[in-house]
Amino acid sequence: MWKFILLLFLSVLLFIPADYAQSYGLRFSSHEAVQEKRTSLDLTSAGSLCIKKNTSLSFNLNFLPYKETYFGYVVRIITDSHQNIDLVYNQKERTFNFLIGENYSTAFVVDSAALFGQWTRIGIAFDVTGHQASVSVNGRTIAHGPVKLQAGTCMHVFFGTNTYEGFQTVDIPPMNIRDIQISEEGQVKYKWPLSENDGHIAVDVIAGKKAAIRNADWIGPKHRQWRLLQSWEINGNPSVAFDRDNEVLYVVSRDSLYDISFKQELKHAGKLSQPLDSLMPGNQSVFNPFNHRLYNYYIDHQKAGVYDTVARKWDVSYAPDLLTVFWQANKFVSRADSSLYVLLGYGQLQYKNKVQRYRLADKQWDSIATTGERITPRYLAAVGATPNGDTAYVLGGYGSNSGNQVVNPRHYYDLVRYVVKDRAFHKIYQLPDPPAQFCFANSLVLDADHKTWYALIFPDDKFNTALQLIRGSLETPGYTPLAGTIPYSFHDIKSFADLYYCKDSKQLVAVTLYTSKDNMTTVKVYTLEFPPELLTADAALPVSSPFRWYYLLVLPVLGLLVWWWKGRRPQAVTVVAVQPAPVAPEEKEVLAEAMPEQEIAVLPEPGKRGHVFFFGPFEVQDKEGQDVTRFFTPLLKELFLLISIHTLRTGKGISSERLYATLWRDKSNKEAQNNRSVNMVKLKAILDKLGACAFVKEADRWSLQYAPSDIRMDLADFQQLLQAPRPFSKDRVRELLGILRRGAFLPDAHYTWLEDIQSEISNAALTMLTDAAEQFPADAEFLIEIADSIFLFDLVNEEALRLKCSSLISLGRHSLAKAAFNKFTKEYLHMYGEEFPQVFTDFSGDK
Repeated sequence: MWKFILLLFLSVLLFIPADYAQSYGLRFSSHEAVQEKRTSLDLTSAGSLCIKKNTSLSFNLNFLPYKETYFGYVVRIITDSHQNIDLVYNQKERTFNFLIGENYSTAFVVDSAALFGQWTRIGIAFDVTGHQASVSVNGRTIAHGPVKLQAGTCMHVFFGTNTYEGFQTVDIPPMNIRDIQISEEGQVKYKWPLSENDGHIAVDVIAGKKAAIRNADWIGPKHRQWRLLQSWEINGNPSVAFDRDNEVLYVVSRDSLYDISFKQELKHAGKLSQPLDSLMPGNQSVFNPFNHRLYNYYIDHQKAGVYDTVARKWDVSYAPDLLTVFWQANKFVSRADSSLYVLLGYGQLQYKNKVQRYRLADKQWDSIATTGERITPRYLAAVGATPNGDTAYVLGGYGSNSGNQVVNPRHYYDLVRYVVKDRAFHKIYQLPDPPAQFCFANSLVLDADHKTWYALIFPDDKFNTALQLIRGSLETPGYTPLAGTIPYSFHDIKSFADLYYCKDSKQLVAVTLYTSKDNMTTVKVYTLEFPPELLTADAALPVSSPFRWYYLLVLPVLGLLVWWWKGRRPQAVTVVAVQPAPVAPEEKEVLAEAMPEQEIAVLPEPGKRGHVFFFGPFEVQDKEGQDVTRFFTPLLKELFLLISIHTLRTGKGISSERLYATLWRDKSNKEAQNNRSVNMVKLKAILDKLGACAFVKEADRWSLQYAPSDIRMDLADFQQLLQAPRPFSKDRVRELLGILRRGAFLPDAHYTWLEDIQSEISNAALTMLTDAAEQFPADAEFLIEIADSIFLFDLVNEEALRLKCSSLISLGRHSLAKAAFNKFTKEYLHMYGEEFPQVFTDFSGDK
């Protein structure tokens, strides 16, 4: 095996400079781990840091996506006078809090796209002469406050948890930290890149100062070593499919459906309500990203079935048959003609170059007569399609020119493009034959932005082999081996391997299947963080040809030129607002006026989003704006509301005990669990139409987890406004009015558990609206809008009546004012059974 790996590296023909961009840093284990297993970084473990002049601490930070809890301390600094300077993330308000002791605190926001998708530079500066501490983001000072500080002050610096007596902390957000620097009067004194690969010590590269780490989780190896995420055995012949949008792997077996969510790293196994009659060797599965349905098919029977997520069964059955003659066939789904395409394969001593199509709309199979260049019959090739499935790329394989296994079979290393519209194959290039032959796992991962591909290869001449990740170009021949290898048991038709890419969680997924003689299949799932990197520094210099040594001289020079050019350009600054809520799209114009133009990083407008409306009649819309509320049965609706409302209001969700006591109080605990499981599956089928959304269980509490970029929930927007600083700007008030315009909070929902919540939200809304009315007494039109919103929560609110009548009269609309008063008196009579004791002139100002 090592001979194969060595020969592979020596045979690489394309040198890709990006391999030198190493991923590094320290990942902090957070609330997903018990307190003792959470990460701590003590910069001052070898002695406290004493400052004589103005000093600053800076570091790069980002957050891990798709975690449930983000509250906690990023960094805590404790002086020898026992004063603390803290940077804390408040999940409920989605803000960073900069704290100095107990007397100074300010909150600010870092744009979520930057916080989760990029590195943000945070700085904390200590002004010895001015006795102040300040915080900055990407070089821009956000706030400063007084601190007990003077020349000679010593301090301890902790990232994450710490056990410093009297200042212990265990709450930390799931974060990555790297490139920590301590500077004195602008000169770097210490620097910890955090580029180590193992161990519990980080070393400063300037003075050799050591920092101690508990529960270290280094980032670098995650890009160079595959991690075994799941391994289990299934009786029979399972097949796999991948939902690229939700990043879920499905493993289809005869009596169960397994799914692994790579965003939450959760595995779920669900028993089918009706097992398949037969799931024969060679069956395959595919997830259609365009209609969000899971399919299983058996090519020889030309039959395909779709999975019913609500009924938990397949709408197809297979009669037992001989072994397939389409082993290791490749597949992709095309949006253009709403069809599943099946290519190539092997069986009965024959290699195939056939292209078959299953039309999803009318459930019919046919064969495609291809044009263009002839593709030689083969199997063990890799196939990847463009996002819409209009073009597929076929890489390599094993077969023969005639298709007959007896006549000169060989390995292929060509890259061929298949265009659905033209039904044509076009050869792009031919890779040179390597010294060690190899075949490919089933799928080719395409990176259209960089015109590259990723594939898994393996030598097919031994049973105990290994999968190796390689990367190549869609335009020019060559490839680069990346990361370590994956153990793989290859026994031709008894084995299967595949490769997928998770765009949101930024990781590659490898799956291997091996079916033993006793018909037990071992399923193994591996992950590798993206972008993948070369395993060792030595491997970063593959020999392309005897004449390409000059790359080693040219590329560093080019790199220096690029570095110099970038240094002359102004750096983009992430938008940071000193507010406790993320910047809403409606506020961009306000920010643009308040800040210099170069400091505004305009983010692209989000695409289509699903919507959940809690204010006014309960309503759910999918990404296309279609109303899917009708799919919520009374039980599904209450289950959804219970979990989502408790999550959005508190961030903690609801306990299983309370959930069962509310919905299934007359059932045993086991029956309640079964009912919950069944209805969760039904809910998932509905929520999948909205976008990335799931119910997650942690520490016996159920909570809602969703991507705000996919789904907008007006209750979440309301909670942000509730925590925002007062007084509100007019734009903030308009945002509130926009939320409340549909009506009161779930007025048609009558649940005992909801009554107090409805009352609290009504009171909060009325308070915000009343305060807003006092802020803008001269804007009559605005006051009318505010009054109408107050009436949604309190039909007989006298202050709202006074606002509306006086405002209408000031605008000269006397008849409308009188009509509003008459409507109010009717509501008052209906509610209290007596006449309203005041007259119109009491509210019109015309006394």
